[in-house]
Amino acid sequence: FFCCTCRVIVLEAQRLQVQPEVTGYLGLDVTLLCQFIQGPEEADISQVQWNLLPPEGKKITIAVFKSQTEVLLFESPLKERVEISEQSLIIRNVEMSDAGLYTCTVTTFPIGLFEKSTNLIVQGEYSNKKLKITQTLLF
Repeated sequence: FFCCTCRVIVLEAQRLQVQPEVTGYLGLDVTLLCQFIQGPEEADISQVQWNLLPPEGKKITIAVFKSQTEVLLFESPLKERVEISEQSLIIRNVEMSDAGLYTCTVTTFPIGLFEKSTNLIVQGEYSNKKLKITQTLLF
């Protein structure tokens, strides 16, 4: 009689996690998630860059994050309204012109470059109407 117990361990490689599509509402803040997921081989993030490809089609570099103390904000309509938290981009007071394809590029050492995009859709003002719940009692 022979008994064998096998254990399979699945190791995931590093990856970048984003939301493919995000809806922002005029005048409110929106966060575009960009999260670097570590794999079995540790990697240090050396730079995070956010670019925007608006519907008009000309790519705009918005921000480059090199360390906690070094964040470069480039000239763009977003310059005074953005910040980077972890690797995610926060846009304050969303405007209709903020719509477009945002690309998060994370540079790591020693592994290299990871890049993913999020499409930001901007809609009119958010309506926070309360829904009425009606209960029907059955006897």
